[in-house]
Amino acid sequence: MLKLLALDRFTILLIAMVILATFLPVAGQMAHYFNMLTTVAIAILFFLHGAKLSREAVLEGMLHWKMHALVFAFTFVIFPVI
Repeated sequence: MLKLLALDRFTILLIAMVILATFLPVAGQMAHYFNMLTTVAIAILFFLHGAKLSREAVLEGMLHWKMHALVFAFTFVIFPVI
């Protein structure tokens, strides 16, 4: 049970940032800069995660084009219609 509650450093920092943002929200012009910083950080995170994939894993994922088309259709067609 105790092992389930053991948190790694990333989880602890994530919780700390949520608490910090709750009590010290960014406003005004700095909110615009933090929005851009957040967008860039997320883009870099996704790029680095994708960059470490092997070529075989990428090609294998591309073979599931029907599933990708279904997810695309739900995200950009069905959900907006609903």
